[in-house]
Amino acid sequence: MRYNHIKIFIIVFVGLAVILGFSYFKSSEVKSGLNAPHPAIASAETITHPENAHENSLSEPEFEFESVRVRFGSTLAGVLDQSRASNSEANAIISAMRTVYNPRKIKAGDVIRIAKDEKARIAELHYKPATELTIIIKRDLNDQFIAVVDSLPVVTDTGYIFGSLETTVYDAVLEQGESPELIAAFTNVFQWDIDFFTEPRVGDQFAMIFEKQFVTDENTGRRSFLRYGKILAGAYLKQDSSYIAFNFPDEKGYSRFYDAQGNSFQKTFLKSPLNYSRIASYFSRGRMHPILKIVRPHTGVDYSAARGTPIVASADGRIIHIGWLGGYGKCIKISHKNGTFVTLYGHLSRFAAGLKVGSHIVQNQLIGYVGSTGLATGPHLHYTMYRNGKAIDPLKLRPSSGKQIEAEKMAAFSTRRDALLQQIGLLDHEDFSFSQQIAAIAR
Repeated sequence: MRYNHIKIFIIVFVGLAVILGFSYFKSSEVKSGLNAPHPAIASAETITHPENAHENSLSEPEFEFESVRVRFGSTLAGVLDQSRASNSEANAIISAMRTVYNPRKIKAGDVIRIAKDEKARIAELHYKPATELTIIIKRDLNDQFIAVVDSLPVVTDTGYIFGSLETTVYDAVLEQGESPELIAAFTNVFQWDIDFFTEPRVGDQFAMIFEKQFVTDENTGRRSFLRYGKILAGAYLKQDSSYIAFNFPDEKGYSRFYDAQGNSFQKTFLKSPLNYSRIASYFSRGRMHPILKIVRPHTGVDYSAARGTPIVASADGRIIHIGWLGGYGKCIKISHKNGTFVTLYGHLSRFAAGLKVGSHIVQNQLIGYVGSTGLATGPHLHYTMYRNGKAIDPLKLRPSSGKQIEAEKMAAFSTRRDALLQQIGLLDHEDFSFSQQIAAIAR
């Protein structure tokens, strides 16, 4: 797909906004789940204050709450011990929480609020694992601790932005009032086709439609941003090529991105296996080695990056080597596609936990961290790709596309896509016409 006019992208995504949202924003309630993936374990400092009369959607107790701000080094049991809970109380409270939430996920900086009755026994405990959720542990009529989850309704709005690069995608999105989380989600859509660290140029165009989720305090009426939802569609126009992606569920119901022909944007290999600052050395059949001072082939690409930068697997595969490997230092080799391809990641500072020879790896899985082990002048990743045992330049590889939409779902996908394209076609103007471009996209 190739487009030559910025107006194409503006009209494309205005049209898509009409189809998906029928307005700039359209709200709908979605079911909220108990989701707090925070594995940190904590410790505590204490402040006492009266119960806030405006606490959202919680019953109003008649006693004071003690707020315990957890610090690194403690557990829920430690927090309860600091609050002088008896052993039986602590065990019962922890058991009650386990019915709805894993206490080990309580993280440093969280606040646990504890109230006691007139007998100095713990009456209630409140903990918020997420903005929209509060876990309430209290005594029932039989004086046994039970856990309930109080949940605020989450509202999802649909909006869109588009723009032109004056510096970077990062700056362009921030200028429109959005945050780095949205930028990361957008660039992930095209990570198999565009290296956003080196390829963007001034004048490139982008557009996206995305979900934003909000919660509203039922007492104050104040609405606050919670998180981003899905990117529904995205587009990026370079000077020499263009990409437009549509969100559509795969056979397992997971959101995937496809082009207008129903081809998955996910490719066999990533454009690069890490976020790097620059390429320090390219693939070469004859290069002066910076340490050995002799001319020898450099059968890979050196990506300069800060020590400790995460490295991910560029494709699905199986680890065939993990450990020290001569001048490569700490090194991982992964076999892909029944051994047709092998990737090598050298000079690592350390490996991701739990990896060993034979471990099955999925694309984008963390495998290690940038270092300078072996023959290296500074922190970087040496990345080599082999095809049928021969080293090739990974920057010149044209990886194959992922799965296409299943035949039985192609009609539904085409309907969604064609509705958008028809809306664009209706917007033809005497100064420019989209008919030929639409036909090219739909082919």
